[in-house]
Amino acid sequence: LPVNHQIHLTELRPSDKSAFVTHLNDDDIYKGTLRIPAPYTEADAESFLEFDAQATEQHGHPVHFAIRNSENVVLGCCGFDEINYGHRAEIGYWLAKPYWGQGIMTEVVRATCEFAMTDWKLVRISAHVFDFNRASARVLEKNGFEYEGFLQKHHRKAGQFVDSKLFAKVK
Repeated sequence: LPVNHQIHLTELRPSDKSAFVTHLNDDDIYKGTLRIPAPYTEADAESFLEFDAQATEQHGHPVHFAIRNSENVVLGCCGFDEINYGHRAEIGYWLAKPYWGQGIMTEVVRATCEFAMTDWKLVRISAHVFDFNRASARVLEKNGFEYEGFLQKHHRKAGQFVDSKLFAKVK
């Protein structure tokens, strides 16, 4: 799935394991994501890649995508959960820190939402963002997501309850 002339999305591959381990051991990525453990081990990467392979088999196509540059280097990941074809899904994503602030994730979210709304006939895509994660909220806002509400203590991360904001793009 092309994003722009420098970035494209592919299915996840077993060979992506080392890139996941390297990038996901960044404390700032850990803080901004819900399900990524710290430290992030090879076993964690293998488990996620196996989960993704099962999801791909169940759905008949990929639902999580590796974000790659023109040299096929993994820059991050974007995908959908809680998919209800013809209705809605939830989007989640992360990007390796060296690539922050370049507009990459804004373009990735645009491309994946267009794809899901067209091919999967989704009319609603939602996203939960930790209250402090302004950059992620901006990615969503730039893609037409609207703020729907503040969720107090909605998530549990590292034994603490964390507030989040709910955003949605509705067709």
